Amino acid sequence: MYPFYLGIDLHLKRTYMVLMDAKGKVMAKERISNQEIKEYLEEKVPRETYAVLEATRNWQFMYDLLNEHVQQVDLVHAKGVRAIANAAVKTDQIDASTLAHLARMNYIPKAYAAPQEIRDLHQLLRHREWMVNQRSKAKNRIHAVLAGYNLVSPVTDLFGVTGREYLHQVIQEELRPSAKQVVEDHLALIDHLTERIQAVEKSISLSEKQEHIVNLLSSMPGVGKLISLIILAEVGDISRFHSSKALCSWAGLTPKVHSSDAVVQHGHITKEGSRYLRSAMVQAATTACRVSPKWYRVHEHMALRCGRRAARVAVARRLLTVIYFMWKKDQPYLENYGQ
Repeated sequence: MYPFYLGIDLHLKRTYMVLMDAKGKVMAKERISNQEIKEYLEEKVPRETYAVLEATRNWQFMYDLLNEHVQQVDLVHAKGVRAIANAAVKTDQIDASTLAHLARMNYIPKAYAAPQEIRDLHQLLRHREWMVNQRSKAKNRIHAVLAGYNLVSPVTDLFGVTGREYLHQVIQEELRPSAKQVVEDHLALIDHLTERIQAVEKSISLSEKQEHIVNLLSSMPGVGKLISLIILAEVGDISRFHSSKALCSWAGLTPKVHSSDAVVQHGHITKEGSRYLRSAMVQAATTACRVSPKWYRVHEHMALRCGRRAARVAVARRLLTVIYFMWKKDQPYLENYGQ
């Protein structure tokens, strides 16, 4: 129980704040510019305050600022709040008041607020993925140009040493000036993005504890250093999950369940939570099924029942389950983990 509760409806430029006491009496309510929030907190918000705000795209600066000025701060799951307090009339004041009342009644659907070092890692890895995606688009554009001239690469990797030699020959002999410019510009873009991707990878620094976790997770088949970093950045603290099922559910790898009386139906996976973690685990499953006899057998057994694509997702869920116990028990991967 706290003496004061602060509900915050955060926007990009302005924010509405409602401060109330433990009995629900509104002490102050005001819309202020985001540039004036620090002064407002110092002058009008007591230290003995429990502050809550939704996990919007710019929550980080507000969360860090509140931590310096109030006793307790929690991040609120926006979808959970909508499910609890869906109002016909929706204003910034009502939203902020609702958050304060929910906090006062201890009925907040909390979201995970990662510490600063995890957020930094998180940002770097997502920036790297964006650049990788842009590089893939540039490569696909070059393939499309060549297809327009009925040209097919004679090598597997068109952008390796031999492939570049082929591209250089094609540019000089086969392509018209417009297509030549498109290919050359995209090659330059690919080279630049590759350079920046490598620079980002080199700039990632880990603490001793984080390095240990990455090495631990990398012992699993299909999970290299990059995927280990993604798992670390997305999960953050494994202790916030009470079970492996909770982790898999948070990653959106568990199937939807529709239950009514005695009828229970299972659907596709929920795809809730972090799509980056989900994508990384499916990628890890693809590799693990190729390099590990155990996971190959699991995949083939599942594929007979639900198809190869769904089997790969099922393997991803099982891999994440094993990762949960590896991380929790600080134990490297064992091929007979299931036994």
